[in-house]
Amino acid sequence: MFNALNSSSKGKDFLLSLETQGIKLGLQRTKDLLSICGNPEKHLYSVQIIGTNGKGSTAASLSSILMAAGMNVGMYTSPHLVDLSERITINNNKIDNNDIDYFINQFSKEIQELHCTFFETLTVMAAHFFNKKEVDVAIFETGLGGRFDSVTACNARLQLFTKISIDHSHILGDTITKIAIDKAHAIHHKAQCFSVEQQEAVKKILINKANKKATAISFNLDQYNDKFKSPLQGEHQKENIMLAIKAAENITNVTDKNISKGVQNISWPGRIELIGKTPNIFFDVSHNDDSIIAFCDTIESLDNRGTNFLIISIQKTKQINNAIIKLKNLFSKIIITQINDRMYSPEDLSSMFAPHSSIEIISKPDNAIKKTIAKLKKPDILGIIGSHYWGEYIYKNF
Repeated sequence: MFNALNSSSKGKDFLLSLETQGIKLGLQRTKDLLSICGNPEKHLYSVQIIGTNGKGSTAASLSSILMAAGMNVGMYTSPHLVDLSERITINNNKIDNNDIDYFINQFSKEIQELHCTFFETLTVMAAHFFNKKEVDVAIFETGLGGRFDSVTACNARLQLFTKISIDHSHILGDTITKIAIDKAHAIHHKAQCFSVEQQEAVKKILINKANKKATAISFNLDQYNDKFKSPLQGEHQKENIMLAIKAAENITNVTDKNISKGVQNISWPGRIELIGKTPNIFFDVSHNDDSIIAFCDTIESLDNRGTNFLIISIQKTKQINNAIIKLKNLFSKIIITQINDRMYSPEDLSSMFAPHSSIEIISKPDNAIKKTIAKLKKPDILGIIGSHYWGEYIYKNF
């Protein structure tokens, strides 16, 4: 897990105040703020990671491999688990409060005049910080979609596509085709593009957009080698790692030793993360059909002789009908809670699981964790899933 840190900072307070503006579509505010900051993105070799699931894991994998090759690597990801400093790192070291304060002191007036959002401001701050620190490579994880995401304004030279599936359908569209079209719009003119294997309809959309941008997109990744000792659990992570390896090979001359060391050292909390042993307790931020099903597949692959417990809280905007079927079959005891007002009420979420032989509502997340742990026996498994918002509760209790 990330360590908690002193989050008291005027710059952070200013950034958090921007969250009330919510999501605004469009790239112009980001482009204008980048221009005011001296267009730092033009001085970076940057990588943009686009997709639905696996973006953060791919970013962390690529960063670790490049670091093993001796490079200084900036990484911008979202959301955070405990503190917003986690979103901007260099060689896995979080941005310091002083650097955040400096940026906000310099540009707060312009940020307010442009009405920039929280995410837009953080994106530009990351580019500014990476340029100031002269990183060799800057990795940017796309936040939402691609067409209007502020990361797309940073004009990455290399673009990576993780698995595209249905999520954020209230914004991006209610079909896989609409979502793929939105993400495909991120492709830049003559940028290098690589992707994991996609549904046929998604592949066609990505190929067509790449052709229109005078480039091509490759889906040819090497097979995962079991000699890699990755700390990331789950079969789905192998594809993300191979995408990261393909990217690293196109950025610099990485050796087999660099790759092995980099894969072994990947650090990415909250992804089927083992946070307790005997009984085994897993924390996973999975929050849509594909990611929850991947979590279930991993738990199912374990040789478990005990009872499977689940604690879950999910945002109201998420549709997880397919995943619920899998969860009901896999977990004998399901505990439903509500982290905050953005999540389904316990009553609404529990109705989605009905009928089930054992559903319990514990309204407070801390109580849900403590009361469930008290019931566990050594061979049991507990999964805590549904959102990045679990981060602070996980840190407090583990």
